[in-house]
Amino acid sequence: MGVKNARRPALRVGMIAMSDLDFPKYLSGMPYQMAKALRQQEIEIIPIPAYEQTGKPPSIPSTVRNRLWRILHPRTPVQFQKSLDNLLPGRTRSAVLSHALLLSQTTQKNLDQLLEHGEQLDAIFGCCTSTAMYNLKTDLPLIYFSDATPILLRTNYPTYTSRGPSFHAALTEVEKTSVAKATQAIFASTIAQQSAIADLGMDPVKTTVVAMGANVYPNDPATVVAPAEPPTREKCELLIVAADPIRKRVDFAIQITELLRQRGTNAVLHVVGPRTRLSNRSDAVEAVGPLRPSDPEDRTRQQHLLRNCHLQLLPSLGEAYGIAPIESAHFARPSIVSSAGGLPFVVLDRQTGIVLDVKNDALTWAMAIESLIDDPDRYCMMSRRALRRARSELNWSVWGEKISSLMVEQIRASQTK
Repeated sequence: MGVKNARRPALRVGMIAMSDLDFPKYLSGMPYQMAKALRQQEIEIIPIPAYEQTGKPPSIPSTVRNRLWRILHPRTPVQFQKSLDNLLPGRTRSAVLSHALLLSQTTQKNLDQLLEHGEQLDAIFGCCTSTAMYNLKTDLPLIYFSDATPILLRTNYPTYTSRGPSFHAALTEVEKTSVAKATQAIFASTIAQQSAIADLGMDPVKTTVVAMGANVYPNDPATVVAPAEPPTREKCELLIVAADPIRKRVDFAIQITELLRQRGTNAVLHVVGPRTRLSNRSDAVEAVGPLRPSDPEDRTRQQHLLRNCHLQLLPSLGEAYGIAPIESAHFARPSIVSSAGGLPFVVLDRQTGIVLDVKNDALTWAMAIESLIDDPDRYCMMSRRALRRARSELNWSVWGEKISSLMVEQIRASQTK
C-alpha cells in the first residue's frame, strides 16, 4: 500500500514488539503509548513479535535491562557480575550476541510469516529494539526510536556500572550493528542523539529528536491553568514518583524535606512508589505507595497529587529520559531535578524548573526550593513555561504527528530509489 496524498496518510506499519503492545507497564509504557499515538494518526499498527507466539504474551520483566541481565546471569549476585565479566569476557560477549541473534531471528521469522500471508507493510518501526534488529533483513524503511544508548545506560544506571568492559563492548556492538540498519533513528532527547552520533558513529543526517510524552494527564486539560499557586513557608507540598527508590534517591529527597522543616518551612513529601525505612518513620513523608496509571482509582490519586503538589523532585542518580517531571508540567507544576542523563532536556533549567548537579548536597536542594518560595513570581514564570512546553512539545499527540511525518518522508524516499 503506497503513500496517499491525504493530510494524514493511512499507513500500515509493522511494529517490532518485545511484549504485547497493549500491555501498558512494559518499558515505562513507551511501546504502548507509541502504538496508541500512531494509531491516532490513522496508522495501522501490525505487531511483529520478537518472541515466540505461544498464544499468550511472554512474561514481562520491569525493564529490558533487567530482562537481559536475567538471561545472561540469572543466578549471579550483582556484586559478582563484574568479576564474572572480567574472568570470562568471551562468555559474556557470546551471551549478549547470542541473545540478540535469537531475538532478531525470531523477529525475522515473524516478519516473513506476515509477508507470506499477504500483509502489506509500508515501513517497520521499533522502540528500544536494537537486539531484535541485530540480524534483521528487510528492504522496507526501518525507523528506530530510543531514549538511550549503551553508553548512556552505563553512565546513568548503577546496575550497568556493575558490569565489566566485555559486557558494555558487546552491547555497543549490537547497538552499532542495529542502528546502522535504520533509515531513520529518532531519539527522545538531544543527549541520546549526541551519544548515538559520537559513540555509535551514526550519520547525523539520519538522526533526529522527538520528545516523548507522559503516562498521566489531566482528564480535562482545560481545567489546568497557569500559573499554579506558589508554595509558601506555611505550605510546601512536594512529590517524588520513584519505582526505583535507590536510583531515584527517595531517601535523599526525604532528607531535603526534613531539612526544609528544620529551616522553618512546613514541607511534606508525597512518595509514590515502594516504601523505604526512612519513608516509614519520617514525619515529613506521606507514603502513598505504588500507583498504577492503568488502574482508574490509582490514576485519580496520582492526578490529585500532580494537581496539588507545588513541585516534583527527581534527584536521580541516573535517568535516560524522565517522564515524571513531564506529568507535573501538564498540571502546570515545575520540577527540580538532577543533571543525570536526559533530565536537563526534560526540565529546562531556570525556565520550566531547576536542574542541579547530581553531586549537590541536600542543603543546595533545600535552598533551591526556598528560592522559589521566596520569589513567587519566579515560580509562576516556571509554572507557565512548564505547562506551555508540555502542551506544545512533551506529549504523545505531538510525538505521533512528528513520527508519522517522518515515516511518510522515509517511505516516499524509499519509493523514489
